[in-house]
Amino acid sequence: MNSTQLNCFLAVADSLSFARASEKLHITQPAVTHQINSLESELDVKLFKRTTRTVELTREGYSFIADAKSILNTMAMAKMRFTVQEKIEPAPFMIGCGLKELSFLPTLIKSMLTLYPNIHPFIKTIPFPALMNHLRNESIDVLFGLQGVTAAKQDCRFQELARAPIVCAMPKEHPLSSREKITKKDLQKQRIAVLDNANVMPQVLSVQSHILFEHHPADLYCCETMEEVLTLVKAGMSLTFLPDIVPMRDALLAYVPLETNTSLSYGIFYKTLQDKSMIRDFLKIAVRYFQT
Repeated sequence: MNSTQLNCFLAVADSLSFARASEKLHITQPAVTHQINSLESELDVKLFKRTTRTVELTREGYSFIADAKSILNTMAMAKMRFTVQEKIEPAPFMIGCGLKELSFLPTLIKSMLTLYPNIHPFIKTIPFPALMNHLRNESIDVLFGLQGVTAAKQDCRFQELARAPIVCAMPKEHPLSSREKITKKDLQKQRIAVLDNANVMPQVLSVQSHILFEHHPADLYCCETMEEVLTLVKAGMSLTFLPDIVPMRDALLAYVPLETNTSLSYGIFYKTLQDKSMIRDFLKIAVRYFQT
């Protein structure tokens, strides 16, 4: 794997056109095709679906975008260290998270900066299973997430930041938003958006299955990502169920407890604290943030 392959991949992923990618990179289209083919062969996956008229990213291609950018950034940093005389060596700190964590991460990073002026944060927002693999390989330092199936794994540790009750989320103007609790009966005639079974946590799936057992399929929207779910909810098309993490709440939505009273543990996964002062301090900062 080399920078030419990665730059060609990102150029095609951005434009979804081998012709436009070749123009952007100032190389021939056959050269771009060769670099993509060799990269796919090395990774043993197809990164693009190609026809005579269209180019689309595969699921693997989409998830590889963040990795390709991270590798190129690391290569650029390595090169910079040899070309620029720096008084302070940058200290990389790798953070794995979802898109919602980006709302409060700046506050945590700002606090870290006072302790480590040379900190160089890298943030990955690829799907959680891939992030967990990065954590186990120690290519990221910390990972925000809900403790579920992965809690049984003994190769990672977990620092709880908050309890996250599973609630019903809806637009603030929805008639049910003023309720103290939502019952199964309240939801019988409501349209519901949910994550598909492959992407939902077992605890949330259990709540969904209990409540939606008698729902007509026409009243259900099945989505691949929580961003898709929340888009439908904010459009007023549906309600949804999700773990309520206060710093990650959306200002447009109301969060009403369910009568089931199920909750999850939300926090930070990490590999070890041995000789890892940055991780230890980051955990302390995050705990303080969630306690205020």
